[in-house]
Amino acid sequence: MSVRIEHLSSQSENLWSVCIGARRIQFRNEQGAKDYAAKLKERIEAPHSYPRALPSAYKRGCSK
Repeated sequence: MSVRIEHLSSQSENLWSVCIGARRIQFRNEQGAKDYAAKLKERIEAPHSYPRALPSAYKRGCSK
């Protein structure tokens, strides 16, 4: 997954955004955007365990 930081210029203020796919999160300063992007990349790249199949007792649903 691509995580990018972009500088957005407007007449009233400088904004920064972190882009993740089609999503964009805006920040008022560059450091905030960099910190968020770094933490996001860390979480994306962290090892993840895959869920195991549930025992058959759980698949049947609630008993009456």
